[in-house]
Amino acid sequence: MTLFQKKLVAAICVAIIVAGMTASAQIRGLYPMRIEPEGNHVYINTEGKVILNIDSLLAEEFSQGYAAVCANDVWYYINREGKKAFGRDFEEVLSFAEELAAVKVNGLWGYINLAGDMVIEPKFTRAFSFSDGLACVMIGDQADGSACYGYIDREGQFAIEPSLRCLDNQYFSPPGEFSEGLAAAWLPLNSDGDYMVGYINKEGKTVIAPKFTVAGKFVDGLAPVSIMMNDEVPPTGFIDKSGNFVIQQAFSQASHFSEGLAPASTFDPKYEKPEMWGFIDTKGKWVIKPTYEMAEPFDGGIARVYDQLGSGGEVYIKKDGSILANSSMLQGKAAGHTGVYKLEVKSVKASSVLPATKNISYKPENLLDGDIATAWVEGAKNSGAGEWLEFKFAKPVELHSIDIYNGYQKSATDKRDPFKVNQSVAKLRIVINGKTSEHVVRDERGAQTIKLDGPVSSSVKFEILAAHEKKGDPDCCISEVEFTGRLVP
Repeated sequence: MTLFQKKLVAAICVAIIVAGMTASAQIRGLYPMRIEPEGNHVYINTEGKVILNIDSLLAEEFSQGYAAVCANDVWYYINREGKKAFGRDFEEVLSFAEELAAVKVNGLWGYINLAGDMVIEPKFTRAFSFSDGLACVMIGDQADGSACYGYIDREGQFAIEPSLRCLDNQYFSPPGEFSEGLAAAWLPLNSDGDYMVGYINKEGKTVIAPKFTVAGKFVDGLAPVSIMMNDEVPPTGFIDKSGNFVIQQAFSQASHFSEGLAPASTFDPKYEKPEMWGFIDTKGKWVIKPTYEMAEPFDGGIARVYDQLGSGGEVYIKKDGSILANSSMLQGKAAGHTGVYKLEVKSVKASSVLPATKNISYKPENLLDGDIATAWVEGAKNSGAGEWLEFKFAKPVELHSIDIYNGYQKSATDKRDPFKVNQSVAKLRIVINGKTSEHVVRDERGAQTIKLDGPVSSSVKFEILAAHEKKGDPDCCISEVEFTGRLVP
């Protein structure tokens, strides 16, 4: 497989994953988060506090009162109290949408209602969630080439006959869900067997001609699409319902809009820079800077993003980009029992600060703004040894861990990588209630967690003992610091 093919397959897979993760998040208030390293899940509320502790490696969003979870290769639903619903297991399930959920029984898919009753008998090879009153299903067998897609209504009758091809190639994705009266589908270009993605209406008629490689659903009149350019991986933009680009193809990938923002990732036609995700507005402007490895649409004012996709690294952020909770805050079984959470810092001061340049500030408050693209930079003439930071809390807190984003973690540009040219902390002394501990800090992107044994204090002091010295700027930087624990009663 060529590099182009691999990247295109990855783009399609991520688009499918993001759509699947977010399509059902209709009831707000509880959000799943994986705990590392065990991998089990908890559900947090909009304040970032743990509400449910689930003994499951897979857990989906709550939708219409229920969430799908998987344990020991068996899927079932739980209610908002965390109890098993309907008294039965399934081979696979999807989240509830429009009061119905697709479930797999004995190798075939059907639909249950909110009482757990099977209302559309299992008879489909594949099935997807309802949207706009219709659900995409597959009949036939991919092995013998008889598989095709159609759309059923809530009675299980075909509203669009199964005539949409199931293509046997690595680029193909199933037809999309209906939204605002349209759904993306692979449609024939000619009689030679060539297909591209276009949009159909609820009668199955083509409304937007097939010319896209990847296409998402319409929200607020806009849909993310990709068109092949110069036989390279197609960048993504947004079209209106006439099929015209409103936001030009400037992103590697993107998902649909939600609450006025859409997840999107940076695009480098030379494939030399890492692809990073952030959020754009309806003008295509970055509202939350692209600093994450993946991102999902906003729901209820918060969104799930990933800062270390390979190892989980789940983070929930608010619309101002600040962090509500991340998986390291909830690490281990203590999260479900002690209720630890991200602590609010009242103030922070530093021994020195590098003067602002080109309207960029390096103040210590940057450590608490939830944005790893900003940083505190010390202002001493040496490489930072001997400089210090002091954090104060409004009330005494019990400290469980500290997350440090070492160095200047702002994304690289064509001309400069701030992380590579600036110094970072190599050895750190932490002072709490007069007691000191020394810690080695690695020169790497992402959060590094320092575990604590629960000391109670109103302040924490950092002292830099040594720096990772580099050939670039002589200034030592830290991008973000997060404290996890709980208020002392």
